[in-house]
Amino acid sequence: MPTVLDLGLVVLVVIASILEHVYFWPRFRAAVAAERPGARLWAYRRIVIGEWAIALTAVAIWSNYGRAWRAMGLSLPDGWRLGAAVAFVMAALALIVLQLWSVLRLPIARRIAARPQLGSVASMLPRSGAEEGWFVPLSLTAGFCEELIYRGYLVWFFAPWIGYTAAMALAVVLFGLGHVYQGRKGAARATLAGAAMAVITLASGSIIPAMIVHALIDVGSGTVGYLLLRDESSPDAPAAIAPDRNVRVAS
Repeated sequence: MPTVLDLGLVVLVVIASILEHVYFWPRFRAAVAAERPGARLWAYRRIVIGEWAIALTAVAIWSNYGRAWRAMGLSLPDGWRLGAAVAFVMAALALIVLQLWSVLRLPIARRIAARPQLGSVASMLPRSGAEEGWFVPLSLTAGFCEELIYRGYLVWFFAPWIGYTAAMALAVVLFGLGHVYQGRKGAARATLAGAAMAVITLASGSIIPAMIVHALIDVGSGTVGYLLLRDESSPDAPAAIAPDRNVRVAS
């Protein structure tokens, strides 16, 4: 059963989400609007440090009580669940490859025209090689830490009172609310993404496949954003290699 320490961690997650909404995100948006050097890099590093701090605190509490990692979903799937997990990961990888190929085939004019599709998250996406270099560890961090907390720890925390499936649904709602700083559309996209990760977790019986898929999607979305938003005048800008085509951008 959850203890006071577990409740403290849940409160910490809620406080972190509120701080992001009322303090960090507005300051970040203002810094980006003012074209302050290093604004995105500072945000990426802050998020990486913050999410790992919460995730490692969760691991420390879990270890302190000697709980089985399987109870939080940290176990490898087996049997047909392993096959389902591999299928989810391969589907996510195929989608990302297709998306990147579609963007690389666009001429510069179409890349610029596709930028509005990025929506409210555009300010967070990388524009330079240095930012893209940091966006990858940011994506890996989000994949591991957010799934550990939302599909693992929070589900375990609420399950004794409302049941496992309802706890998973509640975690999806909380995940969406945790992204409300991105606006209503951003929160809605996060909720849908959280629901997809919940389906993967329920099907595989593990949060590990969801971690991998989450990280892959974030890396892919960041790379797509980089290809669309980077300065096309830079010497290493990607060349257009095919005629005008339509493209859909992941969110």
